Amino acid sequence: MIALALTLVAAPAPADMTITGDAGTTPPPADTGTVPPAPGPEASPPASGTTTTETRQGDLMGPPYGSRVGEKREGEVWRPIEGPTYEKQPVPSESAVVGQSNPDLTDSLKKKQAPLTAESRQRFALEVKMGTYLPDVDRNWNGEGYGPYAKIFGETDNDGVTIGQPKKSIYGGLAFEWQITKKLAGPIGIGVQWTMARDKAQAPLAEPPDEGYTRSRADTVRFTVMPIALQAVYRFELLADKVRWAPFVPYVKAGVAYGFWWTKNGSGKIAVLKDGDNKVVDRGRGGVWGYQINLGMMLRLDFLDPGTARTFDRISGINHTYLFGEWQLTRLSNFGRKDSMNLGDSTWMVGLAAEF
Repeated sequence: MIALALTLVAAPAPADMTITGDAGTTPPPADTGTVPPAPGPEASPPASGTTTTETRQGDLMGPPYGSRVGEKREGEVWRPIEGPTYEKQPVPSESAVVGQSNPDLTDSLKKKQAPLTAESRQRFALEVKMGTYLPDVDRNWNGEGYGPYAKIFGETDNDGVTIGQPKKSIYGGLAFEWQITKKLAGPIGIGVQWTMARDKAQAPLAEPPDEGYTRSRADTVRFTVMPIALQAVYRFELLADKVRWAPFVPYVKAGVAYGFWWTKNGSGKIAVLKDGDNKVVDRGRGGVWGYQINLGMMLRLDFLDPGTARTFDRISGINHTYLFGEWQLTRLSNFGRKDSMNLGDSTWMVGLAAEF
């Protein structure tokens, strides 16, 4: 009896029922008297092969620590577990993304970039024009009959005698313009215009006969005038830019001009004037100063096919094309000197223009 009592006293207390993953392995008993500190995030369920302890009422159930199984006990503080919160971040700009990947471009991207436009930059204009021209050489002639220019280049009868004023000759030219700014409803620029007109007639005989033809049938005398003008230019393009079905661009030009002139004899050389000793007194060439004014209206041809006009702009850099007409006033007489050659005229011209 005494041995049986000692055996019962020495026997260990019955252990908790546990489920072990590995045979022969028993986890140490949990200390229910202390509560471990609560870690942050919620842990995942135990993987295969780990020990799982049967949970009883009032014991810790694993993370999240601080929550117990069963009813709330007196003195315990229950705090709800809230998920993490995130502040909405702004979408990074393109310059920030590029700057992050390539710091060398950061400073260049900070600079203000010009907005993209549908057309290329417009800086220049080119005109090709044609009209008629008659230099007013006889403007200051006060003698009898026709003046010196009309006697040579005027209308003649069958004997070569002058019976009318000269007819206007073909007059053509080119104009180039540098457009400085477009801030006043259209471009303001500086332009250069080159033009030329020629006239010819059979040379009068030095000693004409009393009867018969009074001119040389072999020699032809030619007169050429070539005005060159430097002008300030303004074109009103606001209406044509804003309204497709009003493609009209009025413009004005004004500036100084210089007119070259020369006359050639039948052999194609500059005509000369000789005295009695056969010495050259004067030559048939010179130049005069003056001014020139052009007033015109342009028809922008882009409205006929806007798509083709934009494609042409991208390919060639030509912004707009025009058909235009203008009135030109040219006064070339050294600003009114009485003893000066007068080469001025007022005339109408038509042409084609392009801005690029």
